Parts: sequence; structure tokens; C-alpha cells
Amino acid sequence: MSDIIISGEYAILPGGKAIVGPKSAFADAGAQNVTAPYDISPQEWSNWGDSNLFPQEVITDLEKNSVAFRALDKRKRVHFGRGIICYRESPDPSGPGAAPLRVPVTDPEVVEFLRLNQINLQWPDLIMGLETFANTWLEMIMNKGKDKINRVFVKDPAYCRMAKMDVNNRIDSMYLSARWEMRPSNDGVLVKEIPMWNPDQYDGTKYPDPNFAMHLSYRSFNRSYYHLPVWNAVRLNTWMNIASSVPVLKSAIMKNQMTIKYHIQIPDNYFTERYPDKDFTKEEREVKRLAVLTDMNDFLSNVENSGKSFISYSFFNKVKQDYLTGWKIEVIQNKLDNQAYLPDSQAANSEILFAMGVDPCLIGAGNPGSAIGAGSGSDKREAYWMLNADMGTDRSVSLSPLYFIRDFNKWDPAIQFDYVCVDTSQTQNQHPSKINQKIDKTQA
Repeated sequence: MSDIIISGEYAILPGGKAIVGPKSAFADAGAQNVTAPYDISPQEWSNWGDSNLFPQEVITDLEKNSVAFRALDKRKRVHFGRGIICYRESPDPSGPGAAPLRVPVTDPEVVEFLRLNQINLQWPDLIMGLETFANTWLEMIMNKGKDKINRVFVKDPAYCRMAKMDVNNRIDSMYLSARWEMRPSNDGVLVKEIPMWNPDQYDGTKYPDPNFAMHLSYRSFNRSYYHLPVWNAVRLNTWMNIASSVPVLKSAIMKNQMTIKYHIQIPDNYFTERYPDKDFTKEEREVKRLAVLTDMNDFLSNVENSGKSFISYSFFNKVKQDYLTGWKIEVIQNKLDNQAYLPDSQAANSEILFAMGVDPCLIGAGNPGSAIGAGSGSDKREAYWMLNADMGTDRSVSLSPLYFIRDFNKWDPAIQFDYVCVDTSQTQNQHPSKINQKIDKTQA
């Protein structure tokens, strides 16, 4: 028998053509090293935000800001376009170099799945969850044989929470509740537990659980459970709060201010001199006074009276040999600036749109620093296509569940998915459907 060679922690077995060493020395160099985050909270789930109400707080802020909500809705609409298409690529018969044609899938199983699950009705909610929170969840329901996914449901991301990582850095469950503000316990009533997808349990044919959840996200660094949307910076630096506070402040000022346009000064002896005691009783003088004031109010308030002249009389004091002061009408200057705080509001709205990556012209706003207006048609068209071009990475995330379902259900791997974008050609004659009836990658 050959001699065994021992060197430090290693031993060479010449006869067995083997090397012996500690397990850590032969660790898979391609395996990912992950460190589980430290979480000391007593619940089974990891809190989303310090209060576990981060998505609810985001929604509260958005509901008070029309610009932010509209911008996120615009991102969703550009992202989704005219819906999801399921196709196979086919060579273009026009010749080499031509882009391949996209032939719609007609496989009965695929068509029925898309119809049954109303994919084009559910996916806008999935996209809005990603655009708003950078996180969203789906629930997959297996068939009775547990070898195919039969149903898929997009969950409300504000209701979802992730279980804490186990010793293997895996998240085994997702918890669903509509009453997180009640700080519920995992009782199976207010809180429902759904197992997360575990690829280690899938043998390539069947999956043991009748249903499972899947987490999608726009990844942000230094986040282990819930990723953070890029635009959240305007919540942290209070630009969103400024934009939302200005309308409230303006409304309070308009509600509580006293708007007086004229100050009419009447000499205190005017009515006694004009209607002396010897000719008028006290009651008759009061009637005359009320009539004069009514006429004066009508004279100053009616639009058709603008530009008229006002004539008053002065009394001559024989003792002082001078005219006494008569009526005076002073116009009161409005000290309230109607433009107050509007520049702050415009600056805050611009910061919000910058953070969300939406050109102001796409939601009917003017460009920052320019005159008020929504821009020209070409501005809108170019802004749309620039935003559409930026959607590549986002769409790869939102479409990934459909590719997962394709592979799990053993559909043809040549099947692909994409979004049909809204065409913004200058004229209808330039619309691709007027030229060639085909599904195009960027237009429809």
C-alpha cells in the first residue's frame, strides 16, 4: 500500500487518488455568501418600517399629494402600455437582417391560463405595487396533481409581510393581514400565513405545497427584507410634505381672512344735520340712514357701476368759517399676496417628479423655471418614449413570474412575454398597423 502523505490539515491518499481536508477548505467557490440580518422583534414576521406600517404611511402621504399619485400612475401606464403579449419569434420572410416577427401564441393551455387568470387585469396592480413600494407579492395555486400552477393572484403589497430569515438565510413564509395597525398575532384569522417558494423542495416534476407566495422587488442595497423605492427620498427630505401643506395653508388663509375693499367714513353729525329733529323723528331718521347705506352698498358693489363718479356734500361751519369734512371712501389695499407660497409648491412638485423620473409635461405640468404650460405635442411624445425606453429593467422584473410559470408548467420554452407599447406617431398614417399587421416589440 502506498504511503499516506500528511501535510498540515491536508492528507493525500495515493492509492485512493484522493485528498482529505477540512470541509471549509473545499467550500463551493461559486456559492453565494449571505449574512442573515439581526432581528430582535418578537413576531414571526419582520416589520416593514419601525412601526410595521411603512406602506400605510406611504399611502397616506400619497393620498394628500395629487402630483405624486398621478406620476406613479403615469409610470404604471407607460410600463403596462396596452397589455401583455404572449408570442413566439419567427424569421421575417423579407430576408436576412430583418427583425423577427412576433407570432401570437395559440396553444390552448397557455391561452386558457391567461384568460382564466385575467393577466391583463391583474398585472397593472402588480406594476403599481412595484412602482409605489418597490415590492409586491403573488400567490400561486397548484392543481390537484401539484405538477402545474393553475391560478395566480396579485396580492395587495400593503397587506404583506415577510417572515424572518432562518439559519439558512431563507424566508419561509409570507404573512397577509389587512389590520396591521391592530398589531395582530399570528392567529390564522387576522393574519394568514402563506409559504414562500422554495426551489429546494421542487424535484422538477411536483411541488409539495398546494400554494406558495413569490416576492418581486426593485432591489435596493442594504435592504434584506423590504426594498426601498428610489422616489422615497422626497418623503425623507420633506419635499412631499411641503407640496401637500401649501394647499392646506392657502385654504386656511382664504377661509379665515376678512376681505374688505372699501372704508366709508361718514361724519357723525351727517344724519342729524341732513334730517333734523324738527322735521324727522328718531325712527324716521333711522329709516333714512338705512336707505342711504343701502344705496351706497349697491353703488359700490355692482359691476355695472364701476367707473361711476361719487359726489358728496360738505357742511359750512359759520363759527369756524370753514367747510366740515364730508364723506370719504378709501380703497383698502389687499395685503394678501395671491401668489404666496405658489413658488414653493412648484419647486416641491418638481422635486417629486424628478425623484419619480416623470417629465412634467406627461402629467400636464410646465417644466420647472418655465412659463406655465404643458409643453408641445412633440415634447410629450419624446418624453413618453424616453420614459418607455427606461422601463427595460422594470419590465424584466414584472414579467419574471410569467417566465417562471412557463417553465414550471412545462410550456414551450420558445414562448416569450412582453408589453405592447402605446404608439405616439405624429399621424395615423405613420401608425405601424396601417402599414403592416404585426406585433411589434415597441409599438402597437
